[in-house]
Amino acid sequence: MPASIEPPGPLAAAWAALRAKTPGRLAYALRLTLVCCGSGLIALWFEIPDPALIVYLGLFLNRPDRTSGLMLAVVMQLFVTVLIALLVPVTALLIDTPFWRTMAMGGLSFGLMFLGSASKLRPFAPTMALITAYVLDLLGSLPGGELATRGLLYAWLFVGVPAGVSILADLLLAPSPRRLAGGLLARALASAADLLDAPGDTTRAQFEALRHQAAIGAPGLLKLARMGGALRPGSAAAYRSAAAATVRILAAVDLLDRQPDADLRQALADALAPTLRAMAAILAGGGYPVAIDPPCWPEVPADLAPVLAALTQAITGFTTTPPPMPATARAEKSGFFAADAFSNPAHVEYALKVTIGAMLCYLLFALWDWPGIHTAMITCYIVGLGTAAETIEKLSLRIIGCLVGAALGLATIVYVLPAITSITGILLVIAMGMFLASWVAAGDARIAYAGFQLAFAFLLCSLQGHGPEFDLSVRAIAVLGVLLGTGMSYLVFTRLWPVSVASTIDPAIARLVLLLRQAADAAGDAREVLAVQAMTAATTLRRWVDLAAFEPARLRPSRGWIAARRGLLARIERLESPLLLAQPGTDATLAAVAREADALAASPAPGSDTLVNPPPPLPPAAA
Repeated sequence: MPASIEPPGPLAAAWAALRAKTPGRLAYALRLTLVCCGSGLIALWFEIPDPALIVYLGLFLNRPDRTSGLMLAVVMQLFVTVLIALLVPVTALLIDTPFWRTMAMGGLSFGLMFLGSASKLRPFAPTMALITAYVLDLLGSLPGGELATRGLLYAWLFVGVPAGVSILADLLLAPSPRRLAGGLLARALASAADLLDAPGDTTRAQFEALRHQAAIGAPGLLKLARMGGALRPGSAAAYRSAAAATVRILAAVDLLDRQPDADLRQALADALAPTLRAMAAILAGGGYPVAIDPPCWPEVPADLAPVLAALTQAITGFTTTPPPMPATARAEKSGFFAADAFSNPAHVEYALKVTIGAMLCYLLFALWDWPGIHTAMITCYIVGLGTAAETIEKLSLRIIGCLVGAALGLATIVYVLPAITSITGILLVIAMGMFLASWVAAGDARIAYAGFQLAFAFLLCSLQGHGPEFDLSVRAIAVLGVLLGTGMSYLVFTRLWPVSVASTIDPAIARLVLLLRQAADAAGDAREVLAVQAMTAATTLRRWVDLAAFEPARLRPSRGWIAARRGLLARIERLESPLLLAQPGTDATLAAVAREADALAASPAPGSDTLVNPPPPLPPAAA
């Protein structure tokens, strides 16, 4: 896409993501639906309180691959077990003394959210804080010690039931990370063949997306496969070699597609595309190709000869060439805490913002004696993110999902539940609503969170107890609590120590340019490692630039400011393949990019109406 053309707006992008039929999405959505129905069956059959929460956590405690799903379910179950064990001895103090209960809630919330910002508990801490706050709030609603003990045991079941069903479903149905990694590499190679056979904007966009996914996602999936024991040492080395070789192959195809000679491109496609499709078919089938015959290349200009040589080497050694040593293996192993955990005030500020928002909501519904809006407190733990733009984007998705889910739930109460007379009928209602929510949650990250919120609102309305119930006011109040928590999070994150994503973009671009310079000066494996790091950083930066449009008005950059950064990132992306394959002429282009980055860094601050100066012209060699 030319830098002068803006990408589609948020609504168009969300609609495209909603309709996208990505590989594995249907299977993942069906598995999520099955887990939710299984959790709901147990909750309804044994009449466990709050079945809607149990079903919702069944949606939450799952991941696309088997290993990470099992890890999440086991970690959350262990955490709840330890939490309940610690709360039982102090139940008498907390249940009779609201002051200490509130202090315990705030202190644990702050500690867990700090760990979520400054440690390796980042993926789990918000959920841990949410469960902790919910359990402590549950203690305040029970009148006596015996009931409190029973309530704590039920709280254990809130997580234990969906975690157990999730573990069983993951063991039986979830794909292994090895198979997902092989499928990802297969789709990337197939997209390269499609780009060679039918060049165009659509195939180029698909190729670029899968190229970045393969470079960034495949190593992580292979690491999970080794952790889960799904790869033997020989197979692990072969897959790591295949992942590294795929990155080089895709970089070469990117350069071949840029050739202006249509006849030459067609000759190269005829020679290379069948080999790539055959390799992709083997990977998609669960194996990996060995002893690959190199393509028979046509005569090419001298500047393309190094590209074809690198391409031949990558294909013939696809699963036998040792991959480059990852940067994480060269550096010292990081500890549990981040390097700046106790020196960067941003971690404390983030924990304080989430805790303040949640505790304000708790105090509001406690002082008003209105427990129906307790969902406001839960909302604060879910929507709070590092920057104001991320928080606003997430709460926007939460509002949309909440309204859609509430509308579906209320329609279910009015038109469907009156005809339900058994648990089977309720499970069918759950299955229909949760499949719709699971389809959205299994999609692109731009819309996935709306699916979780759609499920939450739908379950609050349609699953009020252990049988069909028709009280519209109770669930309308719960939805009102979600909206209250959303508004509270917006006020806190935009008024207390607001973190602007726009202010981090220019420094991140400067670091990216420095990384590109290091890659240009490196050789061999080091160049490849640094080039992949630059690709990862550029992907993150594109996400930040898109998020800048969600900034509050006083922090939001102008359209010209955003367009200038988007154009620079487009030029940086064109450097990834030449850097990876050590193409001549890269230094001059990199110098021009560095000058443009410096000029943008000196441009007006975000929110200014001053026009951004055009970038300096490219030197003849770079052009």
